[in-house]
Amino acid sequence: MKIKRIRFRPIGIVVASFVLVIFAGAGLLCIPAAVRSGQPDFLIALFTATSATCVTGHTVVDVYTHFTGFGQAVVLLLIQIGGLGFITIISLFMLYIKKDVTLSDRKLAMQSAGGLKMAGLKGLIKYIFIGTFALELIGALLLLISFVPDYGWGLGIWQAVFTSVSSFCNAGFSLTGAGGDLSLAGYNSDPLFLLTVMALITIGGLGFFVWYDVINNRFRPSRYSLHTKVVLISTGAILLVAWSLFMAFEWNNAGTIGGMSAGDKVLNSLFFAVTPRTAGHYTVDMNYFSDGAYILTNLLMFVGGSPGSTAGGVKTTTLVVLVFTMIAACRREKQVRVLKRGVSHDDVISSVTVTMLYVIAILVSVFVICAVDGGTPYESDYGNWTTVVAGREVPNVVNFKNVLFEVISAISATGLTLGITAEISALSQVILILLMFFGRVGGYTLVLVFSETRRPPAITRLPEHIMIG
Repeated sequence: MKIKRIRFRPIGIVVASFVLVIFAGAGLLCIPAAVRSGQPDFLIALFTATSATCVTGHTVVDVYTHFTGFGQAVVLLLIQIGGLGFITIISLFMLYIKKDVTLSDRKLAMQSAGGLKMAGLKGLIKYIFIGTFALELIGALLLLISFVPDYGWGLGIWQAVFTSVSSFCNAGFSLTGAGGDLSLAGYNSDPLFLLTVMALITIGGLGFFVWYDVINNRFRPSRYSLHTKVVLISTGAILLVAWSLFMAFEWNNAGTIGGMSAGDKVLNSLFFAVTPRTAGHYTVDMNYFSDGAYILTNLLMFVGGSPGSTAGGVKTTTLVVLVFTMIAACRREKQVRVLKRGVSHDDVISSVTVTMLYVIAILVSVFVICAVDGGTPYESDYGNWTTVVAGREVPNVVNFKNVLFEVISAISATGLTLGITAEISALSQVILILLMFFGRVGGYTLVLVFSETRRPPAITRLPEHIMIG
């Protein structure tokens, strides 16, 4: 008898590694020693483990008040593994210890680390680890200045380390529930604290390959790859536009930054231009956002960070390719060009595919959650069943607006919330779990995993025009 050998493609192993880490983390969070009540709940554990591994930040419980120090340490470990990528960690040992590294091994490491080519892969993975831990250490030391006066040395150091790792990995988890704060709201007037968190989020969201390219070429932009140039330019442009729009929308909004000083308004507007890029931290209650700020936050979460980074979303490069594809189509040009370079047809198709997968997943999820939980009342973060909007009380219900926000936040691995995560049904929470996994691994990656490798058809069909628009 011939037994068919099962062959796993590298991209499938990357996906499987995330599943393995999630269930291992959920198992650890189900240990009685991990929760303060001593009564673990599997759905809470699975939701938290998925959110941490997928560096999202969504929670159905407050991490500090629900989990013990051991449970918090498990969450932090999952965030670090999820940010770096389990296979990237294994690849470090494989490339430095294993003598007979195969081509398949290198391809697996490249896909996990976010590299564009296998040449220089060993140096890339080295930069990933050294850069990650160095930046997280620097961030923690800076955050100590704010945390130690409030929490003392013991808890202050733990808060600083946890927040630094969470920020760099774009996770959005925090332990400020110890002081009764909403996320980082207690530090919305601390410039050093906010600038440190913003720097960690931005650097983590650029992508490992971009760091390597910038450092390897000694900060000479003319030598950067097209990918690095597109990431840096698009990231800067998005931040500047979002910053300006947030100041315009929220400057006089008494529910958010309207009562702050001018300097704090500018700083918090910049913070909200940075954090929806899949970080999940917030400094004001987003239930009081104006409609403009609400829409802008959704758009920023949908776009997310850059490929090969700790961030989620459809990615900045995808947005750039889509925009230049539209420009090329309007000009009747046959080739899509970015910064005087041609973009491959495969990249154009991939960009359209990724965007459509995200849009379809969002629409289906919103439809199902609204059908299951639509109209369910929920308590706001302040424990009330109503929210004051424009001087009048409005009932807090699970409606299209906050469901859409929650779904986009989950699939983009952001973690921002309007407060309905803990109030929706178990089915809806499972949908958010699947969305977080979909967003971290990548919809297009999942399609490649489950699709068969087929040979191109031998016959080329004659093209025929379809009316468009």
